[in-house]
Amino acid sequence: MTKVKVVFINLILLFKIDLLKNKMSSFFRSAEIRRMEVKFGCKINFIEQGEGGLKIFSSSKSDISFKIDSTSHLKSGTLIECTGGVYIGKYFHPGRALTIFSANHNWEDSTKIPYDEVIIKRPVTIKDFVWIGANVTILPGVTIEDGAIIAGGSVVTKNVNLGQIVGGNPAKVIKERNIKEFNTLKSLKMFY
Repeated sequence: MTKVKVVFINLILLFKIDLLKNKMSSFFRSAEIRRMEVKFGCKINFIEQGEGGLKIFSSSKSDISFKIDSTSHLKSGTLIECTGGVYIGKYFHPGRALTIFSANHNWEDSTKIPYDEVIIKRPVTIKDFVWIGANVTILPGVTIEDGAIIAGGSVVTKNVNLGQIVGGNPAKVIKERNIKEFNTLKSLKMFY
């Protein structure tokens, strides 16, 4: 390491510039999330977990539809494309780096290759008490029913039924949750 670089690093440490930069990034991220809350008309609880912020966007300015229940949260590195609509229910617990797409390009019966200008909108619905691991991708048109669990790193291409535990690429059923126990905990309001 050169002497200039060492001096520069020591100055950064002495004046805590790195900590100031992180704090400022957090303030900007909070302002951006507040702007999204106003835009979508819902409270967005954000938990910082490592690098990356939260991006919720639409490929069309006129088609923006996103809702999340106030008991749910999103984490760092989340990207949600909401052109076709994204709806998230109660007590949703995702890992970091969640990606959701609600629209796709038209490649079948298309007038051009690899696809044409037509955007196919297919809403994504995540119901209540869903737990999703880190680095999961959910594709257009998927509905994830109550109490489902999605293993980290999965790509969800099809609907996930009540209490199913799925994983892989494409995600497949690994196991089923004990629905009787799930419903008992739900009726006792044992939520986290």
